[in-house]
Amino acid sequence: MPQRRRMPPAQILLLIILGLAEFARGALIISLLPTYVTGPLGASLTIVGWALSSHYFLDTVFRGPAGWLVDHIGVPRVLTIGLAIECLSLIGAMNTTSPAMIIVFVALLGVGTATHWPAVVTGTNRMTDPERRASVMGLVFAAWLTGSGLGPVLINFLLGGRDRTAFLVLIAADIIAFAVTIIVSEPRLTHIHEQQVTRHRLWKTLWNFRWVIPGTFVQNMTLGLMLPILQPFTTRVLHLDHLQFAELLLGSGAFTVILLVPMGKATDRFGLRVPLVGGFFVAGAALLGIAFFRHFFQLIVFGGILGLSYAMILPSWNAFLAGLIPKEIEGWLWGVFMTIEGLGMSVGPILGTRLFTYRIWLPFVVSAIILLSMGVFYASFPVQKKISS
Repeated sequence: MPQRRRMPPAQILLLIILGLAEFARGALIISLLPTYVTGPLGASLTIVGWALSSHYFLDTVFRGPAGWLVDHIGVPRVLTIGLAIECLSLIGAMNTTSPAMIIVFVALLGVGTATHWPAVVTGTNRMTDPERRASVMGLVFAAWLTGSGLGPVLINFLLGGRDRTAFLVLIAADIIAFAVTIIVSEPRLTHIHEQQVTRHRLWKTLWNFRWVIPGTFVQNMTLGLMLPILQPFTTRVLHLDHLQFAELLLGSGAFTVILLVPMGKATDRFGLRVPLVGGFFVAGAALLGIAFFRHFFQLIVFGGILGLSYAMILPSWNAFLAGLIPKEIEGWLWGVFMTIEGLGMSVGPILGTRLFTYRIWLPFVVSAIILLSMGVFYASFPVQKKISS
């Protein structure tokens, strides 16, 4: 029997850093910020909207520069800088009484969080053998979903008069993550590419990825399409109460997390094509089911199927990208891909709310058509040939 390979300690530490940082970010933007702004600060939800828009805008814009820094100063230093910015922004948000400054500090948090994905994905990819990429990508997404999912849930126990304590918990999570970045010691993470890459080489590389970039944009746009309309769809159209809505989200999210690692291992063993293409088809079918079926049990089933589809897509898609990226510009290129993902997530909510006003089921159908079209495209695309070339 082949010996089971263990994850390097530095790789485990990167997952801990990601989980803690996303715990703090998720808890703030989903649970704490709306309560704090409309409660102790006495401001309107408009301030929350501006703060979140500013946060995600800067998070998107700074992913490319964060990736460039990964190539030039190494993974741990980039994470250390990002987490220091996050700690300062949370301290500022906790102590300010000005709604305008809340927008500034939450936006500043986006500059710090922009370092998470380029640094963690580049670092884990450097320490992973090609035949284990999808498995490790599954673990990365499991750490992200666990942290960002637990944050909003757990911090709810501290809301309602204990907002300062809630802020201190988030700051403590980021301080622990900051401390972990300092003790991470692994030559592959601190490796710096000395070779100067010309602007012509960068643009040529992007041109070579012209058949990947649209897919990166639109699959994240489909997520953005559904984000703002999920709650009104379930409460106004399906007439589910908030508890049932929470159960639906929690069940789908937990199912996805549980399946991420097994699906990643299956991808490494049997190849990228089946989970990647199959994931797009399964996601499209699940969204069509959610659009047209109305019974709670049916929705739970389709929500679980949707969770399965993303457990298939996320590890395989990112392992696919990891096999294509040149090593000398890996951080920068990961940052570019993640910027494109962020742009897709930004466009999606605007389009989703507009479609929802025309027909309540239209955002789900449009998302389904996009994902099914991607399945058809990548079914005929030479995935393995591109990776090995």
